[in-house]
Amino acid sequence: DIPDALCERDKVKFTVHTKTTLSSFQKPEFSVPRQHEEFIWLHDTIVETEEYAGLIIPPAPPKPDFEGPREKMHKLGEGESSMTKEEYAKMKQELEA
Repeated sequence: DIPDALCERDKVKFTVHTKTTLSSFQKPEFSVPRQHEEFIWLHDTIVETEEYAGLIIPPAPPKPDFEGPREKMHKLGEGESSMTKEEYAKMKQELEA
């Protein structure tokens, strides 16, 4: 379960929450912080490992786009006086989604 993503400068960080029934772990639930680059490394390593040849490996997760919402917010602030109420409401709704 990866419910959150944070942008810290040029790094994207996630908190990975894990639940397990395996007795080899000390606790049945734990969380660890991970960077997007670690998911890319793991994906590439699995794809390149002969042991996993023939298995279907899902694609690496895309890097979340934090700039898009920032640009929209900036545009929303700039264009507030020149937008119709409908345009403003639509853009505001997109940002909140």
